[in-house]
Amino acid sequence: MHNLLSVIGNPALLDILNQSTQATAIYIGPELIIQMASREMLEFWGKDNTVIGKKFEDALPELEGQPFKQLLKEVWKTGQQYTGKDVKATLEINGQLVSSYFDFVYKPVFDSSGTQLCIINTATDVTERVNAWKLVREKEALEQQIIEQLQAANEEYQASNEELSQVNEELVATHRRLAFTEHRMQQLVKFSPIGLALLKGKDMVIESANPEMLKIWGHLQEEVIGRPMLEVFPLLKGQKFNDELDNVFLSAKKVSLSDVLDSSREIENAQPKYINIDLIPMLDPAGKVDAIMCTVQDTTEQVLAKNALKESEHKLQGYIEELAVMNEELQSTNEELAAMNEEYTATNEKLEEYNRAIKTINSNLEDQNAKLYNSNGELHIENHNLSAINQGLTHDNGELLALNLAINSLNNQFKDSELGFRNLVAQSPVAIMLVKGNDFIVTMINAAMLELIGKDDTIIGKPLFEEIPELLGQPAAEKLMATYRDGIARAESASPVNFLRNGNLNEGYFNFSYAPYVENGKVTGVINMALEVSDQIYAIRDRDKTISEKTVLEDTLKQNEQRLQGILETMAEGVGIIDTNGQLIYANPMAQQILGLTLSEIEERTYDDPRWQNLRLDGTPLPDEEHPMSIMMSTGRQVFDVEIGVQPPNGNRIYISINAAPIFDDQGNLTGGIGTFMDVTSRRLITQGKEDFINIASHELKTPVTSLKASLQLLERAHTKLPDESRQKLIDQSIRSLDNLSRLLNDLLDSTRMEQGHLKIDRTTFSLYELVENCCSQLRQTTTKQIVFEAEKKLKLFADNQQIGQVLINFITNAIKYAPDTDKIIITAIQNGDSDVKVCVKDFGPGIPQEKLKHLFDRYYRADYEGKKFTGLGLGLYISSEIIKNHGGKIGVDSEIDKGSTFWFSLPTQDQPVL
Repeated sequence: MHNLLSVIGNPALLDILNQSTQATAIYIGPELIIQMASREMLEFWGKDNTVIGKKFEDALPELEGQPFKQLLKEVWKTGQQYTGKDVKATLEINGQLVSSYFDFVYKPVFDSSGTQLCIINTATDVTERVNAWKLVREKEALEQQIIEQLQAANEEYQASNEELSQVNEELVATHRRLAFTEHRMQQLVKFSPIGLALLKGKDMVIESANPEMLKIWGHLQEEVIGRPMLEVFPLLKGQKFNDELDNVFLSAKKVSLSDVLDSSREIENAQPKYINIDLIPMLDPAGKVDAIMCTVQDTTEQVLAKNALKESEHKLQGYIEELAVMNEELQSTNEELAAMNEEYTATNEKLEEYNRAIKTINSNLEDQNAKLYNSNGELHIENHNLSAINQGLTHDNGELLALNLAINSLNNQFKDSELGFRNLVAQSPVAIMLVKGNDFIVTMINAAMLELIGKDDTIIGKPLFEEIPELLGQPAAEKLMATYRDGIARAESASPVNFLRNGNLNEGYFNFSYAPYVENGKVTGVINMALEVSDQIYAIRDRDKTISEKTVLEDTLKQNEQRLQGILETMAEGVGIIDTNGQLIYANPMAQQILGLTLSEIEERTYDDPRWQNLRLDGTPLPDEEHPMSIMMSTGRQVFDVEIGVQPPNGNRIYISINAAPIFDDQGNLTGGIGTFMDVTSRRLITQGKEDFINIASHELKTPVTSLKASLQLLERAHTKLPDESRQKLIDQSIRSLDNLSRLLNDLLDSTRMEQGHLKIDRTTFSLYELVENCCSQLRQTTTKQIVFEAEKKLKLFADNQQIGQVLINFITNAIKYAPDTDKIIITAIQNGDSDVKVCVKDFGPGIPQEKLKHLFDRYYRADYEGKKFTGLGLGLYISSEIIKNHGGKIGVDSEIDKGSTFWFSLPTQDQPVL
């Protein structure tokens, strides 16, 4: 590694570098060893000669994370010079990190062979140039710095505008999504299979109704919209529906009514109509019900189907009861027939005995015929006996005939009873089937049952489950078998059954009844009756699905509405929506806040309502055709960042920046517009204030410069001819002009330093009395007013003597300037315990209006007296305020009209941290 002398090769040159007023340092090697640093460079660094010989990064550790080490390494590596301008460096000075700005050069040095020897670093502290306005003598330089500040402010405004434009684009996109969602919602409402209507206010004014609702009501749209519900349907007065509407309005709770008979109209010979009604409260931003959404679904078909089902079930139950009675009668008849059969059997046995006896008699008669011829006497006797026997036989035959007739009668009754049962089954509209035995043989089945199971009458006499095997394992078959086993009647409603029809397994729903069939006291079969209710079940499912879809739709609409409402209510910009007539139909809370009006007051106006008092920026009335909303409505195009003024009837003028966008329907027709705006009054006032300040600064700086220039020109032209007294006056005038110019420039510099936080405080303990006397001794030479100090002379302050003196001079000169008719100015000081000291400067001038007091300590604000403007930049009180705040104190003013003003400040007696 080279040392400095070997690198430079000339001790005299090294000595020159050390004694140069230019801050210079030399670094050697890639390790950046500090081989030389001039006194100015060491002062910049806040270091002494002990850093010589150290690495750059070890000597200046606070520069870690800053660009300088990396830049030096890059210069050593590439051999390329690097020049930095206005570069910020944070260095440790006297134990504190201090940020300053530098112009510097890192220049590599090479020998004749091209070998890099070192890096020479020269630097200039340009902090004053960067942090303060360039102090030049010409007005153009000062104005240029002010313009730069204005450009910076304009860049901020431009950034704000860009941010506002971005917000507006997001809002437009949100509006498009909202418009799309609203369109979708309108389509959903329009084509919804259920009736939807919105009833507004306690009078239940019909605000809207979709086509399905109009169809249910039987009215045209123009016949109902805008009219109270009870005016359109007077028959509802005093009915439950009207009471429920009132209940929803008062309780803010949803009410649902099912299968309600529509009694809103009287139409002769009209079929009754049944409806389901849902009444849903709609809340305003205050949480109160201001409207009710009414959804209505025509359930006439379902109710009639339900009633028909009940009627069929009732008839079926009647048939079941009749069959049960007939079954009991049939069982009783069977028992009687069984008894008669027993008697018939006994009679037949007797007849057989009689026949055998007759045969025996006949045989005996044949044996004795021969003897009859031989003996007439015996013949007569035998004939007599035979007649007696024949008479007995005739009697017995009569009894047998009567018994046979009785048996035939009973058999006929049995046949008639069974025939009646079969006729009842065959003619019943209800599907009926009788199965018998363990194999469930189909014994009787009517046409309705054959149609239901998809079979013909060839099934009779065959096992049921062989013909319809798909029934096995299904609940209907299980219950039929159970009834046969235990003889207990069963019933089942809406039972699902799968039948094989045309090769496809189809599901249907049925109401079943299973009754045991009893013969001779024993269950021999089951009577199965069925009624298909598939249409009713599907109708109920469709209704439930519709209700579910309606619920989802309602939830979606509510969520979209809540989401949109949340966006609009929390936006930092005002939002207003107009219709095609320019009528405002919506304004979000921020719009209401900016305009100072309630929603109802805003909705009473159009965007160009004369009550707005819309103004151009120059204060002249804004023509309707120049309004941003009017431009948007007439061109159908978006308008961005147009500023206008608005003069409320009872308030200060405000300025708003408006963005406007058109709203189109599905056919591309303009249906309205949306405008977003923000209050830019503060921005406008700042801009106006800075414009005023430029004019004021130009004028205020020009006055002493012009006076100085005139005095110097006069001295230059005639200094040898003027008497000493005249020359002295011109010199004094020049000095005063320079003092005024210096004061104005110092005010500007102090203001800039305070804004950037670079105004340092040098606290010492000093006598307040001595400070006041020093200040007053200067001022008493320029005024005839009496300046009186009324306080203890021993009071001490711990503060920056020069800065507090600046505040006092500002207070006193303001009292002299703005209270020209007062002859005395009083300065007082009060010790408030051990905490602070309060200093007051009181004049007896005209006083300051209350509305101006709050602005006195604002930057660039200038008061006036009786309409007269005074010289100055409007920075004096602002600087005083910042000085006192930096000391941890308080500053203020008390004033009464025609009694004077008291400017005061208080300082802590001990050093306290500034919050």
